[in-house]
Amino acid sequence: MPKRAKAAPTKKSVVAITGTSSFVGSTVLAAIQRQWRSARCIAIDKQPPAIKLSRQTSFYRVDLTDPDTDLRLREILQKEACQTLIHAAVLTQPPRNLDESHELQSIGTMYLLTAAAAAGVRKLILVSTTDVYGAFPDNPNFLTETHPLRGQKLSPFLKDKVDVEQQFLQFASKYPQKVVSLLRLATILGRTVNNFKTSFFQNPMIPTVMGFDPLIQFVHERDIAWAFLKVSREDHPGIFNITARGVLPLSRAIHLTGRWSLPIPSPVIYPLADLLWMTEIGPAPSGHINFLKYLCVADGGKAFKELEFEPAYTSQEALLDFVGAHHE
Repeated sequence: MPKRAKAAPTKKSVVAITGTSSFVGSTVLAAIQRQWRSARCIAIDKQPPAIKLSRQTSFYRVDLTDPDTDLRLREILQKEACQTLIHAAVLTQPPRNLDESHELQSIGTMYLLTAAAAAGVRKLILVSTTDVYGAFPDNPNFLTETHPLRGQKLSPFLKDKVDVEQQFLQFASKYPQKVVSLLRLATILGRTVNNFKTSFFQNPMIPTVMGFDPLIQFVHERDIAWAFLKVSREDHPGIFNITARGVLPLSRAIHLTGRWSLPIPSPVIYPLADLLWMTEIGPAPSGHINFLKYLCVADGGKAFKELEFEPAYTSQEALLDFVGAHHE
C-alpha cells in the first residue's frame, strides 16, 4: 500500500459510517459529531443508532445482505457526495448463524467496496481486530502489522474478518489513488462497552487453561474514538494496530476484576467449550480458547509514531475503568 500522510482536503467533509447501531460504529459517529462539527455524517445501518443524531447527520436504513445493496449504497454515497467511508458493520462476537455472518461480513463488504468505487469515495477506513493474527504457541512477543494473519485457522468468525481485510487490501491495490486505512483494535474495554469478552470478565468464576497464563492487552473505548477521528480527518493509508500501552498476565487481569479463576485442563476445556456453544450457553466455540492459552499481543508502535496515537489509558487502566463501571 502507498505510504503517505498528508492533510485531507479542507472543504466540508461528508463521512459515511456503516454499522452505526454497533458499539464501535456508534462510538465513532458520536466522536465525529462531537469533535468534528464541520463534518456532515451519514449513518448507514438496518436500524437507527442508539445515540442522538445531530442536525448534520442523516440516517439511511440499509441491509448490507440485500442483493441490490451495492446499487442502494452507490445512490446514497453519490447523493451525499461522501468523501470518507468508515466500515463498522462487522460482527464483534462469534455468530450462531455462520451463513448470515458470512453474508454480512464477506458479501456485504464486497457490495460496499463496489459501491464506493462507483461513487468515487476518496477514503475508506475499516474496523478490524488484532484477533485476526490468531493466538498460537509460535507467536512472537509483539505482532507487527506485517505478521501473517492466521486467525482463520481458529474459527469461521475470524476467517470472515480476514477475508474482509483482504478485500480492502485488494481494493487499495486496484485503486492506488484512494486512501485506505485498516485499524486493528485490541480488546475494547471501558464503561459502556458490552460484548462476549466483557461478559467473560464478569463471570463469577472465570475459566482458564490449566498451566497457561498468556499476556493480554486492551484498548479503551475513548482511545479508539480518537484513532478513528484521526484517520478520518487526515490521510494515513495502511494498517495500524490500535492498542493501549502495557500488557497484563491473564491471572493479573482476573485478580483485578475481583473474580476467581477456574483452571480447566486443556484436553477438557476445548470439547467443553464446544458443548456449551452448541447448547447456546457458552459465548464462543473452542477455537477462541487459544486466546486464553497462547500469546496474541499486537505491537502498537506504528500507530504511536505515524498517527501520533497516545492512548489516555494503559491496558490496566482500561480494565480498571471497566471494572469500576460494573461495580458501581
